[in-house]
Amino acid sequence: MNASENHDHDHDSSHKHENKHKMIKAEKPYPTLSFELFEDKMDGFNLIINTSNFIFSPQNVNGKNNGNEGHAHIYINGTKFRQYSPYFHIPSRLLQNGKNIIEITLNSNDHGHFMADKVPLTKKMEIDFHKHH
Repeated sequence: MNASENHDHDHDSSHKHENKHKMIKAEKPYPTLSFELFEDKMDGFNLIINTSNFIFSPQNVNGKNNGNEGHAHIYINGTKFRQYSPYFHIPSRLLQNGKNIIEITLNSNDHGHFMADKVPLTKKMEIDFHKHH
């Protein structure tokens, strides 16, 4: 699996993701975060990021922080993808046979990791995937 053009740093398959971004206190009302995965009939999975009190703002990425706006980081087995909308397709080529870890974080325009009440806005899911040959 080679997605080096889509992530900010290299990972090996045994690497556990550790968020090295600075923590940013979200504004009240605090954002909420959850996500859903649906198997795609053609290939892989479709992921939907559910938020409240948060605005995806791709036009402001790398800019000044502005309240509870920003983007998400999606980690698939430790490989990072920056995401500017609630919808993401995970092709099966990014998944390994067996256990896979999908992690989502909400991030500010400057990539800081949002916290709500001192708790990082992060959700993680483990999926079992078997490639069809």
